[in-house]
Amino acid sequence: MNYFEVFGLPKRLNLDLKELERTFHELSRKSHPDYFTNAPSEDRQRALQMTATLNDAYRTLRHPVRRVEHLLAVEGFKPDGSKVPKSFLMEVFEINEQLEEVKSGAANKDQIEALRREIESRAQEFESQVQTASAEWDRLEADGASEAQRKQHLSRLTEILSESSYIRNLQRELEEKS
Repeated sequence: MNYFEVFGLPKRLNLDLKELERTFHELSRKSHPDYFTNAPSEDRQRALQMTATLNDAYRTLRHPVRRVEHLLAVEGFKPDGSKVPKSFLMEVFEINEQLEEVKSGAANKDQIEALRREIESRAQEFESQVQTASAEWDRLEADGASEAQRKQHLSRLTEILSESSYIRNLQRELEEKS
């Protein structure tokens, strides 16, 4: 299901979140199951399904990374960790080794804080890349870019998300272990 279509939106990545929320509430009011209590079973079921779809769509589109993931899925792309550059994987491996020290209790407070700063810096770097790539996608869409240009850019977005998923996992691990 294309959540952009559910809200009547073009496939853009920089959305007006206040407008998205307003539309969500408007559509939710129209299809709320309470309005269909005396309706035939089919209509009640359709209202329940629409409410679930609206909730899923809203949760997805209001979050920048989930929005990109959804666009990629709609366009037939899927982030794939196997296509991450080896140099990046080596850096992640080194950070993982430092995380093992944290888990084993061998790291002191300063080392943990330095690791936290490094991972956070990497996360911010990827967040910036996602924002830049999202703006570029919107520009390509607005300019009526060719299918080849669009596919090339979607491939780049896929790479960014694949790499950033490693960093998000490291963030979660560090939070769990410290």
